[in-house]
Amino acid sequence: MNKKALWIIGAQIILVLILIWAIVFLGRDEYESSQRDTEEEVDGPLRVADQNGLQVVQLNLATQKNSGIHVQPLKAYDYHGNIKVLGSVISIQTLVDYNSQYQLLKSQLALAESVLPNHQLQYQRYKQLNEDDKNVSDKAVQEAQALLINDQTQIKATQAQLKALTDTIIAQWGQPLAMLVTHHPASGPLHDLLLQKKVLVQVSFPLSYQVPAAHSSLYISPIQGEVAPIKADYVSQSIQTDISNIGKTYFYSASADFLRVGMRVNVVPVESSSATIKGVIVPNQAIAWHGGMAWIYVKTKPDTFLRKPVASDIELDNGWFDSSLSPGTEVVTRGAQLLLSEEFKFQIKNENED
Repeated sequence: MNKKALWIIGAQIILVLILIWAIVFLGRDEYESSQRDTEEEVDGPLRVADQNGLQVVQLNLATQKNSGIHVQPLKAYDYHGNIKVLGSVISIQTLVDYNSQYQLLKSQLALAESVLPNHQLQYQRYKQLNEDDKNVSDKAVQEAQALLINDQTQIKATQAQLKALTDTIIAQWGQPLAMLVTHHPASGPLHDLLLQKKVLVQVSFPLSYQVPAAHSSLYISPIQGEVAPIKADYVSQSIQTDISNIGKTYFYSASADFLRVGMRVNVVPVESSSATIKGVIVPNQAIAWHGGMAWIYVKTKPDTFLRKPVASDIELDNGWFDSSLSPGTEVVTRGAQLLLSEEFKFQIKNENED
């Protein structure tokens, strides 16, 4: 190949390199502009801004809907002290059955006692007539005596059965609840148990807890329930044990409106009511954890959300208690983590630009 051909090839290669460099150099600004437009299109719906020195996340309504953001108002809650134990609503079916047996035996005893005086008089009359010239046969006297002995035997047997049944009830339920059956009061909290107006709650306190006073009360509320605490009245010490808790057990009666047999309940002694704190329940699903702290996003405007810390020292079964927030405050219960991610993504972007 001659030198002229080599020069031509070399010139072509240099020209191609110059064209490539020119394309890259001239297209750089357009490429960066395109990238910025793309980022603005992606980040546009989720914007972070400063309002009164606070950083807020702004989302239009359409973006909130598409992102699955859900908001609900906080509910008021009165926190009663810090002595909190568990209890359970127990069945009194055996007590109801004992009551039926006891009332049946009492009826049998009453019947036997009602005919006994007549049979006694009849026996005495027949005996006198028999002794007075045999005006009544010996057989009639024997039959009258047999009736009398039968009445006396039945009365003694029924009384023994009543005593045995009473001892059984006392051994299983204790003296106060046994009196519910043996004395059958016409009214009062114990009688309301049989009428199913009230339920029996067994509470297990720590071994160090003092014995409740005779007319003391406490508050209970169903686990995973959001009803107001229910007042329960002391009944007696429980003979039974609660296998799920180690401690001293006691019986309380409470209204059956929100309680059913088998329910587990939270228990707070009424003595702690002096330390009642008003606040709200912050649902677990509203919490976004960051830096070892619990945060929530409060909806301050239709399109604006402000991150606030939540007190995490009092945990409830379905959330956290906070006394600094007001009932009705709207918080994000679905999508809080998304807002947190967007907020910190904005901070990282700003740091990179700086």
